[in-house]
Formats: sequence, C-alpha cells, structure tokens
Amino acid sequence: MSSTSSIPVFIAPPSITKQLKVALDTAGWRDKNRLIARYNQLITSASEERGRPPGCDLSTHMAMALLPTLPFSRPASSQLLSLWDHCQQLDTSTLPRTLQDPALQKSIYLTWLNSSLFTTPRHLLVQTPYEKLKDNLTKFLTPYLKAWPPGDQISIDSLSVLLASIPQKWEHYSDFTLLPPSAFLAEPWPQVLKHLVQVDHTQPQKHSSALLIMEQLEKLVQDALGSSHIARKAIIPVQDILRRPKIRPLTGDWGIHNRFKSWIEHDQVGLLDHHTVQDQQQVEALTHAADAEPTTENFASAYWAMTCQNQVWYSWAPMFTMFSAGNITEKERVAHSRPIFDARDKIVVDLYAGIGYFTLVYLLHAGARTVHACEWNPWSVEGLARGADRNGIRWSKVSSLEDASASGQESPTISKHAQKTPKKSTKPTPPLGNLVIYPGDNAQWISCFENQAHHINLGLIPSAELGWVLGVRALCPKEGGYLHVHHNIRVGEEESFKAYLLQSLKLQFAEWKAGQDWELHIRHMENIKSFAPLVFHYVADVECRPKT
Repeated sequence: MSSTSSIPVFIAPPSITKQLKVALDTAGWRDKNRLIARYNQLITSASEERGRPPGCDLSTHMAMALLPTLPFSRPASSQLLSLWDHCQQLDTSTLPRTLQDPALQKSIYLTWLNSSLFTTPRHLLVQTPYEKLKDNLTKFLTPYLKAWPPGDQISIDSLSVLLASIPQKWEHYSDFTLLPPSAFLAEPWPQVLKHLVQVDHTQPQKHSSALLIMEQLEKLVQDALGSSHIARKAIIPVQDILRRPKIRPLTGDWGIHNRFKSWIEHDQVGLLDHHTVQDQQQVEALTHAADAEPTTENFASAYWAMTCQNQVWYSWAPMFTMFSAGNITEKERVAHSRPIFDARDKIVVDLYAGIGYFTLVYLLHAGARTVHACEWNPWSVEGLARGADRNGIRWSKVSSLEDASASGQESPTISKHAQKTPKKSTKPTPPLGNLVIYPGDNAQWISCFENQAHHINLGLIPSAELGWVLGVRALCPKEGGYLHVHHNIRVGEEESFKAYLLQSLKLQFAEWKAGQDWELHIRHMENIKSFAPLVFHYVADVECRPKT
C-alpha cells in the first residue's frame, strides 16, 4: 500500500467508540468525510492480518479515519502498534485531554489504511441544487467564455463574477421554481446571454436534433433545480387587490403564455400586463370586460403549478395568481384549531378565498360542515376548484342571482355541471364538508350566507376592512362565532388597531344585528409574517357572542 494514498486510522473497541468520536471531533482530528466502519470489513490483504499483535482480537473494533496532518509518523514495521506505543515518541500534552489517559491509549491502535476503503457520507455524495447549478453553469459557460470575441470586456476571467451572482435561494413547488427578481440580471449576465442568443440565430445547426445553445442552458438549469418550469418573479403591486403577480417565464412549456418566455429583459418581450385593480368598481369593470374573462380554453391552455402543504394540495396558474408560502403557520393554526376556536361541523365563510389557502384547510383538517368561498380573480376560482378536486372535496359553483330571483328561490342557482365527486380511495376517511364557490364580488353574494356562519375568514391584506360589514352580516345571530380579521399593522400600533377594530365592529353590529346586544372580545392576535420593514401581517380572532 502506497503511503501517498494512506491515512492514519484509529482502531478502537466499540465500548469507547462514542467517547473517542466526541473527543476527536472536538479536537478537529477526525476526517468527517469518511464514515466510521468496522475494522475487519476494511481489511483487504493478508499483510494487514499479519500485523496484528498476538492474541489481539479486533473483529469487533471500529476504524476511525484521521486527518493526515496529525503529528503521527508511520513506522517502517508492519506491526500494529497501540496509541500508547506511538506516544512514547510524542509530547502527550499536544493530545486531546481524553487521549492523554495511558489506559485508554493502550486500548486504541493506530495504523495507516488506504483512504478509498472508507465510505463517504451520503449527504456529501449528493450535490445541493445550488452546487449543481454552479457546476452545470461552469461546464456550460467555460468554452464560450474562452472563445469570446477579442476586444470585449468578457473573458474566461468573467466566470467567477457570473457565478457569484447566481441565485442561492428560490421558491420550489413540485415541478415549478420561482427565482428572485434579480436572477441572471446582474452584469455581465445580460451581455453574455445576448451573445449566446445571437450565436443561436447566426450559426446553423449541424443536426436537426441538436439543441440550440439557449435550449442547452434551459435544460441544465432545469436539471439543477429539479423543475420543468422556472420563472423569475417580480414584485406584486400593493395597489392591485386581485394580488396578481408579474413573472418572467424562463424554462418549460407555458402554453398560451410561451410568448413571454425570455432570459433577457427588453422592450420586444414584455411581461404579461395586469391592469392594476385598486377598488371594487374596477373589479366589476374588469369582470364585465369582454377580453378580461378567461375562457375554458384559456384555463386548459395555461400552465398550472401544484404543491402540497400539511397534506393539502393547492393548484394555481403562476402567470395570474400567487402562492403564499408564508401563510403556512396560519394554515397550521387553523388545522389544529380545536383548542382555540372549534370549527367542527360549523359553517365557514371565506370572503377572500384565493386558491383556497384557508378554505381547503377548514374542510380537510378543521372539520367544517360547509365553506362558502368568495373570490373575484377568475384564475384563483379555477385554482380553488382544481385544488378541491385534487383533495377529493365535493364542490359546487354559483352561477347567478338573476335565475334565483326569477324562480323565487332564496338561494342562488348552482352550476350542476360543475359539481365534482371525490376521488375514490382505498383508505377509509371521514366524510368531508361541502364547498360552495362564489366567483366575483363577495358583496353580491351576501344574501346567500347571511346570518348563517360561525367563522368568517377575512384574509385580504394589507386590509380587509371593506369586508368587515359582510363578516358581521354573515355571522349567525343565534350562536355567534368568530371573525378572523387579517391586517397589516405597523410596529407600535397594535393596541390602537385593536381598539379601532372593536369600535368599528360595534358600529356594524349596531346596524346589522340591532335586535340584540353583542359581546366582542379579541381572543388572540397572531403574528403571521413580516410584510415590509416595521410592518407585520397579523390576524385577530374576534369572538362575537349575543348576550343572553
């Protein structure tokens, strides 16, 4: 065995293996890139067997690889010596305190073994997505940077700058990854990407099956991040109450939105333009615009992402709706809400349902009997319906109030064709509650669930204040219940907000529940997440009970 491929190894009885490992790790002596192994499983030659001291049984001893920089010299003899023998030539004060015990030294043997005999820990064998992305880009960019046209500022020396600016964090959902807004936009990335696009356009392909340069780039990024669809996100306008994102598709098939795919930001390929909707009137105008209402064909042709949180599946179209991963703590609180506000067999109204962040949790985990879910973004309505299907929830969608009033019905007409049957399962599961979806402005549907609900979720930020009156109207006058009021609150203004909330709700109760007195108490204020510097997203659990 060549000494150049050998490393020092401690051989110790199993009774002291843990103690020895702790001592070596504390001193920084153990090679953590090699797993501890049973010594007799590493022996590969008879010469190593002959090196054993007479009468010494090492069949159960463990072998620990040490760093090669330690102050031990490999003896010329093949005889296996104890640590105590080696220490006769050393200043023992340099050893870790645990190893300074002569009795312990005599029970440990020191030898040299080939480093390849040891197994590398699994987590070191698998690259992280960031490491893989960096490695893939290095291999991809190197030949192009070396062949870069002379006289330009770009060269192989630019590789380190390019790699330093690649994203290290992103949002990952099944086959969809959302990169930060600055991803691949820092200089000199735009210049490099423009050059690669030009090469694609000017150089003919040698084979019809060969990938273009930019197609190769897409494939290696997809491979590193483990996603077919990758996009770069932009900031959601705070003024847009429909909460529609602006993203730049980079890889994958986006169906009718493939025209927005581009690695380079320029005027010829803009972002999908969502006209900002700031108030209720604009929502109604948008809803009735002939070119604004998506068709069934639009839904079928768009890309839909999917993810699972807390055993709840969510579906959304990233070009038109967002997924709020930061709400997970509130979803968990609702799912385990029995000790706080028991929603079992209760009627729930979700006035701003989105793709079902809380709607689906109330049905799947909190045990709600019925959830009335209102949502004005048609793409979110479709996502909510798809999520209900994926979770095996039976749902129906309201079509119109005109038909209901014409027939003298008190409830709206339901789209019978939209009712879904839960997917069959081999596991026995408790029956789930019903979901009723109300598309469009929530105010137009208040008569459908007024005076019925035990829980009203008001999950619109930065403020759901326009919906507080609807929450009061929806509340069951006989039993009362909870208003779960979401609001963005600046640091230091928590108490003033609570006072304002209670005062506002008392006025609404006086107007809409005038036949009885009510007691209102804020039972809990949950800090969900940071929204902006010194501004936090809170939810207030307001218990509302009629006085007896």
